[in-house]
Order: sequence, then structure tokens, then C-alpha cells
Amino acid sequence: MHPKEVYQQKIAQLQVQVAAARRKSVWLSWGRLAAFLLAAICGYFYFHWNLPLAWSLPCLAGLGLFVYSIAQYQKNEDDLNLLKTLLDLNEKELLQATTYRSTFEDGSDFIDDQHDFAGDLDVFGPASLYQYINRTGTLSGRELLAATLRKPMAEVTAIVSTQQVVQELTGKVEFRQLLTAQAILAKEGKEDKPSLLYWLDLPLEFLQQKGLHLLIWASPALLLVSLILFMYTGNFMPAFIFLVINWAVLLWNIKKVNNQHQWMSNKEKILHKFAVLLKLIEKEPVGNITLLKQQQEIAAEAGHALHRLGRISNALDQRVNVLVAIVLNSIFLYDLHTIFNLERWKVRYQHKAVGWFDVIAQLEVWNSLATFAFNHPQYTFPVLQESPAMLEATSLGHPLIPENECVKNHATIGQKAQFLIITGSNMSGKSTFQRSVGTNLLLAMCGAPVCAASFTCSPVRMMTSMRIKDSIAKHTSYFQAELQRLQRIIEVLQSGERVFIILDEILKGTNSEDKLSGSRSLIEHFLQYNCLGMIATHDLELGSLETAYPAQIRNYCFESTIREDHLYFDYLIREGIARNKNATFLMKQMDII
Repeated sequence: MHPKEVYQQKIAQLQVQVAAARRKSVWLSWGRLAAFLLAAICGYFYFHWNLPLAWSLPCLAGLGLFVYSIAQYQKNEDDLNLLKTLLDLNEKELLQATTYRSTFEDGSDFIDDQHDFAGDLDVFGPASLYQYINRTGTLSGRELLAATLRKPMAEVTAIVSTQQVVQELTGKVEFRQLLTAQAILAKEGKEDKPSLLYWLDLPLEFLQQKGLHLLIWASPALLLVSLILFMYTGNFMPAFIFLVINWAVLLWNIKKVNNQHQWMSNKEKILHKFAVLLKLIEKEPVGNITLLKQQQEIAAEAGHALHRLGRISNALDQRVNVLVAIVLNSIFLYDLHTIFNLERWKVRYQHKAVGWFDVIAQLEVWNSLATFAFNHPQYTFPVLQESPAMLEATSLGHPLIPENECVKNHATIGQKAQFLIITGSNMSGKSTFQRSVGTNLLLAMCGAPVCAASFTCSPVRMMTSMRIKDSIAKHTSYFQAELQRLQRIIEVLQSGERVFIILDEILKGTNSEDKLSGSRSLIEHFLQYNCLGMIATHDLELGSLETAYPAQIRNYCFESTIREDHLYFDYLIREGIARNKNATFLMKQMDII
């Protein structure tokens, strides 16, 4: 079944389920009201008319039904929120599948014009690769996805292992969507994970105090005995003494308790949601995929532990309740028992907890890549090879261009030539071709499928210079900014790292003769290093480099044609140097000249 049909079918099912859940909420609301009224009326008659004990049973039944209806209402609201989130998710998927317009979070806050390639390849921001792929719901997940796209894997074994994970998850539509929906509902705040990690690093302040541990059991026990004696003897003094002791112990430790509560307050919901996500990961069958099994082993322990921590956190939050603060603290030293439980949890799980959060984030990244693969069944998983450095693709297109508009081309770099010089007239397709190569190479190194019939490549560091910007604030001109980018590329090459270079019309800030001379010298300089690359240019004279370096440089071009006073592009790459020009023609067509 085509992805669009899957989403249409799921939308129809979810709309029915959401409507049913809403009706159930209404009935539970009325049921809750009826149960309350039953309990109130029966209670009034029972106490007002001093009826026999048997008449209290309807009152108790009403109270029981009231509590049960509250619990069922909350459960139904949770189910309704999940269903609405799944419905919204499928509507977004269908919109993207039918219009190529994505409404998922676009990662604009990750935009970095100084990055090696992200700005030139539209990795972040509106209509970006990140927005098109992103199916994360937690802050940790979205940050890890951004990090994955900023710095893809450099080892063949790691990429191949990730491909296996993505292929395994691709067909698990229910699991993937539940993972995304539950992650969204977790509503992770910016301070949730940092505060938890900070608390984990705090030194133990209570657990090592053996005397205090004995006292928080002995004093409440003696207080209870004293209260029983008071009921029989009327002597309140022993109970008063132990109350004073309890409050003295509480006040002596109140600052330390408040400090820990500051970092753990209101964490019960997020911890519960994380536990739900980990349980979901743990229970999903994953075959023999090693990476997924490793994550499941971690998730099995983590889900139970985080659920337990959530309950302790909730218990700690209850200390602000007047009943707990006065009664339970006075008699049972509630605060200190809760803190001891908290530190026992820390001792047991402190060194494992950081990895638990990473499991959720990593699964969200793999989930995003698997959804991308599911949405494009016609895409292929690339073949990775360590050496020699190369890239070879057939029917290569850009993943952000709609299928019916995308013109496919072949690309071969590394086997016949180390560097491609691509010439062509304005709007003929040079830059789009370069971005197609760069974007698919990035996807390949992330373990995702690519928009090509076949794709073989070597992991490399990608560096581009295509959209250089000047900066008034930094007192940097366009030309200076471009030179700084080229300088950075040379520095990386000099370190011995293998680099894939994409340049588009460099040195525009100088005169034609100087530009040609500088471009020729730069390309010749690149040939000394361990790199592959391509440069798009209007300087047809650069094509002469193929004659000078026939084993390392190859000319390709994009052409436009003018027929019957109209300009036509086929966007197909050809061998050789471009011959046709269109700037003057276009200016005349637009009445500029």
C-alpha cells in the first residue's frame, strides 16, 4: 500500500476513535456528577435522619463510583490526547506526502552559517531537510537529530548498522507513530533533563548518615507509642517531647531537603512519559538487529527505574500539601523518608541514567530516518565502501523536489576524475545538481535511503562554499567571508582528512581575470590533497584544466536552448563545456534592456 493510502486509512480510523473517546468523556463526566450527587444525597439523609448503619452503604457506593469515574475519566482523557496527537501526525504526513509541504518543526534554531555545509544544503530552517525528516518529540531527540545531520557518521560499519536499524523500523508504522506521539506528549521542557542530570551529580547528603537513618524510624515509632499512652493515661508530655524532636530534625535538615526538591520538583509527569517510551521500545519485536537489541536491553531496566523515580518525585512534591507538611511530617518525618528513598535510587542508578535518556533520543532519530524511508519506497539504500574514495550514482534527484518535477541525473566522481568542473548558463541546473549530490551524500552517511536508482560512496567530510554571506556586525565583506571559507577548507585538507568539496561560482568579488586565475590555482591546489569535489562556474576557460589534468579533472555542463523566442531547459548533465548563453536574452524578455 502506498504511504498516502496508509495515512488516509489511519486518518479515517483515528477520526472515528477520537469521536468515540469524546463521547465517552461526556458520559464519564455525567457519571461522575451522578455518583457525587448519589453520595451527597445519601450522606445527607444518613446523617440528618440518623439512619441505621446499612443506609451508609449507598453513600459509600456513591463515593466509590465517584473515585472510579474520576480515574476512568483521566484515563480516557489520556487516551483521547494520544489519539488526537496520532491524528494530527497522520494529517501532517498526508499533507507532506501529497504536497511536499512539511509542517513539522524545522530546526531553525540550529541554523549556522559558519557550518561546513548545512547552510548551503538547506539542512535546517523552513523547507529544509531537517523539517522533511524530523519526527522527534522530545528536546533531546530533536537535538540529536540535528547533531546527526551536522556531523554524520564517518565509519562504514556504523553506517551499515544504522541502515539495518532503519530498514527494520521502516515497516513498523504503528510503533513508529506511537513513539513519536508519546514523545510529543512527554512535553519535555528545556530544564527537565539538565535539572535531572544536575541532581544526579549532587553529592549524597543523607544516605551516609547512619544515625539519622536510625532516628527517622525510631522517633516516629516512639511518638506513636506515646500517643497511644496519651489516649489511656492522658499524659501528653512524652508525645510532645517526640514531636519537638521530630520538628528539630526536620528543621535541621530543611535546607538540604529544599535543595534536592528544587531540582526534582514537578518531574513526575515527564519521568512517567519517559518510562512509557522506554517500555514501548522494550516491548517491540526487532528481530536480530544488534543495535536495537542493545537499546532494548537498556530500556528494560530503565523503564521500571524511571517509573519508580517518578513516584518518588511525586511523593516529594506532596510535601507542599498542608496535610503532608503538618501531619505526616510531624508524626512520620515524611520529608526525610522521601529523601532517603531518592538517594537510594540515585546510588543504584546514577551511572546508568544518562544513557537511558540517550536511548529515547537515539530511537527518535532512527524513527525519523525510518519514516523518511517509508515515505519514499522508491528510494534506495546506498552501498558504502571505505576506499578508494568515490561517489557514483544513477538517476540521482533532490529529495526535497516533488517526484513529478524532479529531473534525475547520473554522477560519477573519483573513478574517472577527482574533480568535476560544471559549466552552464543561468538557471540551467548547476546548483541544484550540486545540492542533489551533497544532500544525498549526507543522507547516505546518516544511514538513510537516497533519492537515486543506485548510489555508491565513501564516507567523507563534506565542505561547501555556495551561499557566502557578508556581515556588517563582524565587519566582514562578501569577498573576505568567501576567502575565510576557502581557507578553512585548505586547513582541513592539510590535516590529511578526506574531504568532498562543493563550490559554486567562487571569487565573485573580484575582476574576471583575477577570478579566473584564482579559481584555476585553487583547483590545482586541491588536486594535491585527499579530496573529491566539483565546482560550478560561468568561467568557460576553466574547462582547459581537463586538458592539463586529464586523469584528475573532467568537464560537465548544463545547456539551455532558445526556440521560437522561448528559453528551454532540460536540466540534464552532459560531458563537455557549455556553449549556450541566456543572460542577454532574459534581460530582453523582461524589458530590462
